[in-house]
Amino acid sequence: MKNEQIKKEFAQVIRNAKIVAAIFFILLTPSIVMIVKDVNQVFGQGQDFWFRAGIAGFVIYMGFTIFLWKCPKCKKFPGRGWFRKECQSCGAELS
Repeated sequence: MKNEQIKKEFAQVIRNAKIVAAIFFILLTPSIVMIVKDVNQVFGQGQDFWFRAGIAGFVIYMGFTIFLWKCPKCKKFPGRGWFRKECQSCGAELS
């Protein structure tokens, strides 16, 4: 696999990671607002609903990290961080 193709595929992995992280934070934010502002409901839903939504968002993010956060070259975990320069498993240049 060519270096440019690896970089292009890893850029897609990063984009998807950012989307999943945004979903997690969107689902988590109402719980934080309810705790900080001492509000009983946000968008007509109570604390239990938003807590479970935050947990679901976390599970989605962890599932992405475990199953889809892969180096395009070796298909192994490349290491932590969105600004990763190279894969810690195979040394492929990622960005």
